[in-house]
This record gives sequence, structure tokens and C-alpha cells, in this order.
Amino acid sequence: MITLRAMTQDDIEHGYAITQQLKWPHRREDWQQALALGEGVVAEEQGKFVGSAFGWRWGEHAATIGLVVVNPTCQGRGIGKQLMLAVMEKFPDAVIRLHATEMGQGLYQKLGFKVTGTIQQHQTRELAMVPAVSIPTGLTLRNAEANDVDLLTELDHQAHGMWRPQLMQTLIADHQTVLLHDAQQRVQGFASLRRFGHGWAIGPVIARDIEVAQALIAALMQGLRGEFVRIDTDAALPLASWLEKLGLVKVDAPTTMYRGTPWSPQAGEMQAFGLMTQAMA
Repeated sequence: MITLRAMTQDDIEHGYAITQQLKWPHRREDWQQALALGEGVVAEEQGKFVGSAFGWRWGEHAATIGLVVVNPTCQGRGIGKQLMLAVMEKFPDAVIRLHATEMGQGLYQKLGFKVTGTIQQHQTRELAMVPAVSIPTGLTLRNAEANDVDLLTELDHQAHGMWRPQLMQTLIADHQTVLLHDAQQRVQGFASLRRFGHGWAIGPVIARDIEVAQALIAALMQGLRGEFVRIDTDAALPLASWLEKLGLVKVDAPTTMYRGTPWSPQAGEMQAFGLMTQAMA
């Protein structure tokens, strides 16, 4: 008999242990951040943790689901489906986005999710080529500050329809976040660098065009020579080939899926060139 309940801080060690078995890169700190920004559901059998899933509500009309894990010894028994249904119940009125492994895609399609694209995971064990920072003409680079939260929240929303002020606050307060603005102080993009998984992750990368995205990423790469670096980017956007030239090879390509109508950025507005994480998008 499988029982479901809300996740607590005490469950993080059990979830972390399963991701270690599955060879996923998540640290305990990554699990803690996931729970701080969202909510989780735990599956138990006779009091034993056998799986979990997370959901994040990003405003009234958008949500993401991720970190759906089941103990390898318990897979194939429908536990993943039970976890998904429990999380989906929390967002009955929202457009839900997730990124599916090949193994999970069939289940998500049965639950009403449709394929809309692909995410490319690019990474390098040791960053060998640190690009020069080439700031587009007329723009200025600076660190994001606490009073930028509302503006970055709006720009982030333009890119993918999610409303994430708590995340923007966290990225500015606890991580390195930079932005580019023009002479009229209009922000043309921002990006964050943080510890994640095996080393460093750059994302989100929210920018008006590819040149701004590249300048932001290059600025954050300074000082990372020899470090593990990861960036997750939408395959439909023209960033992947540049990352390959820097030595960040594609190691995975999960499928983007939506339940509901996907968000489409307006012409001339921001685009998400890099994800926060595949789970949180």
C-alpha cells in the first residue's frame, strides 16, 4: 500500500539518496532550495520513503513539475503516476511545464502533457576556454541589486510566463546575478551564476537577443577556468553552437512538455536563453 503526504525537511536526505542511486547530480543543498521555493509530495510504503515529486507555482497561471524520483527497486509499480497526479492536483488552473526523460515521456503524455520542444544540457568538467566579455555597443554591465527584484521578475515573466519574485530575490541575495542596461537604464537582460550539482550552473539567462545573452554568460564565466560549468538552453534558440565552441558539450536533451497552452514571448521581448534548472525551468 502506497501512501502520499507532504514533503518536509526531514525527507531531503532520503530524496538525495535516491538521486545519488540514479546518478543525478543534485546536492543536498539543491534539494533544500527546491523545497524552499516549492512544495513536494512523498510516497511511502510501510513508512519507508520510496519516491517523491516537486511542484512550483509561479503566479496565478503557471507552474512547473520536476524532480520526480522513485527508488529503483520500486519502479514499474505506478508510483511515479501517483506522485504526478498528487502534484498536478495542486495546480488545477495552471499551465504546467516539465522536462521529461525518455523513460518518463510516455507517462506524461497519458496525463495530458504534449511535446513542445527540447532542452539541451551543455556542460564541461573543466572550463578551458573563458570567452572575452564583449558588451554590445551602448550597454553597461553591473551587478543586480535588491531593488531590481520587481524589474527582473517582469522581464523573467516576459520570457516564459512565470511570475517568480521569490526566485529573483534569492538569485540576487544569495548568488551572483548581473544585468545589462542601456543609456536610459532599460535592462536588456540578466543572468545568474550559482553552485549546483557537480560545480557551477549559469541560469536563468533572460535576454532580448543572442548578443546580450552571450555577453552575460561570458561575464559570469570570468574566474571559472578549470571549473565544472553547466548551462541548459532551449534547442530552438541559437545559443547551443556557441556553447559547443567553448567546450560545453551536449550531454542530454530532455523533452519540453506542457499541459495547457504554452507561453509565447511577444516579438521584441525577453527570451529564456538559459534555464534556472530543468525542474524549475
